[in-house]
Amino acid sequence: RYICASSHFKMGRIRTEPVSTQQLSLLRDINQKIFPILSVTEMSDNFYRLFTDDDTGFAFLAYHNDMLAGAVCCETADNNGLYIRFIGTLNRHRRKGVGKALLARVVKEALARDIHNVFTFVRVDNKAGIHLNRKFGLLPKGPSHHNPTLITMEKILHQDM
Repeated sequence: RYICASSHFKMGRIRTEPVSTQQLSLLRDINQKIFPILSVTEMSDNFYRLFTDDDTGFAFLAYHNDMLAGAVCCETADNNGLYIRFIGTLNRHRRKGVGKALLARVVKEALARDIHNVFTFVRVDNKAGIHLNRKFGLLPKGPSHHNPTLITMEKILHQDM
């Protein structure tokens, strides 16, 4: 069941909300819990500001039963593309549809912004991430040029005429 009211998007007991500039530390904190190996540069508030500026990207927080459960951070890319930089769920909320709700929200936002393509990089051993991306039509395009332990996954939303 999908309910869309203003900026909130609700799927069952999961709701997603856009991240405001006042919530940057919350976004940083949840990403630090989900991805403890992130570098210090990727943890600064300055870094996270790009996800609250419409020209450079956007981010959403997910709540499961009103508890913070996950987040997604997206950057606008060259050629009207969208790069999903981070998407993750806290351990205790995994396998409950949080990632699905976040990715559904990203695709909805990308379509609303008339984005050409959505892409991300997934570790080759991240079976759940690969499966989730495939479910939303992001298909493997081969290994990342920068890191062979990552697969590039992409979905074309609009074909150029």
